[in-house]
Amino acid sequence: MRQLLRRGSVVLVILIIICYALNCSDKKFLDQECEGCFRFSVSFSGSGTRKQLRDIFFVDSANGWAVGNNGTVIHTDDGGITWSKQHEGGGGRLWAAYFVSPDMGWVVGEDDIFLRTGNGGDSWTERPLAGFNLTAVQFVNDREGWAVGANAVLFTDNRSVTWQVKTDTLPPLYGVSFVNRTVGWAVGSGDPKIIQTLNAGGTWLPVSSPADQPLLDVDFVDILHGWAVGVGGTIIHTEDGGATWAKQTIGTHYVLHGVDFWDNNSGVVVGDSGAVFTTLDGGENWHQRVSGTTNDLLKVSYIDAATFAVCGDNGTILRFNYAWDDCCE
Repeated sequence: MRQLLRRGSVVLVILIIICYALNCSDKKFLDQECEGCFRFSVSFSGSGTRKQLRDIFFVDSANGWAVGNNGTVIHTDDGGITWSKQHEGGGGRLWAAYFVSPDMGWVVGEDDIFLRTGNGGDSWTERPLAGFNLTAVQFVNDREGWAVGANAVLFTDNRSVTWQVKTDTLPPLYGVSFVNRTVGWAVGSGDPKIIQTLNAGGTWLPVSSPADQPLLDVDFVDILHGWAVGVGGTIIHTEDGGATWAKQTIGTHYVLHGVDFWDNNSGVVVGDSGAVFTTLDGGENWHQRVSGTTNDLLKVSYIDAATFAVCGDNGTILRFNYAWDDCCE
């Protein structure tokens, strides 16, 4: 979820304009990985670890982080091409990372783990949160942030020096997405599977959902448009801020672990057994991509309008790109 940090989809728009100018829409596609006049490619990035990587997050087109088992934190400053280790140890599983700038970021995980950095990860401060197993985190600015997990929704307004428990009576939560300081959603298992706040977490209300399986991730690109994914190939979408949700057809029964949208049209979903699906029309049509791996893929993050990165089991990091090519004739 990068709705607070995204730039406009300038690259994608320019490529679309070029494609139509050359009348590519009526040409023959050379192969299934060619969509319009964009060639879709994938490359493996050496992560330097065999640990399971649970989350990946890019704050800009250069700087990204991936986190996972045994306190592993790795960083890239070249858009995901190369990675270096920043933190390891502690025995716990790190579930999620979020950065508001190339310097300031937070990581949460199981067994009371909470890490904070103010220098891009060169050093990390450990701030244990006793009694909380956290699975997702998001900050809406450099002071105010949210963390959710198996047993609570937490809020901070002082850069995580202290946290307030907003509620501890909900089923397990696995994803959180805020579009501004006051409006946000969280998803999980049990009943309800979706909750929403309209008053900065003062109250969280259940939202009716067509999903009958646990939801594992959620991403809103603005106050109206959002997607959530989960078990059994579940993907649901809202166009009215979560008031109503509808299922989308993605063509798999694999567990879907991660979703990220760049804008209302361009999105990616990842899941078990190397599953990667992309859409360029807001999910009306999803296309499965060749990932080159059977490892379970757990999270995805856009790097820029035409590039995204995926992380997963066995230290897997993949880098995908849409690029102009002579893909139609």
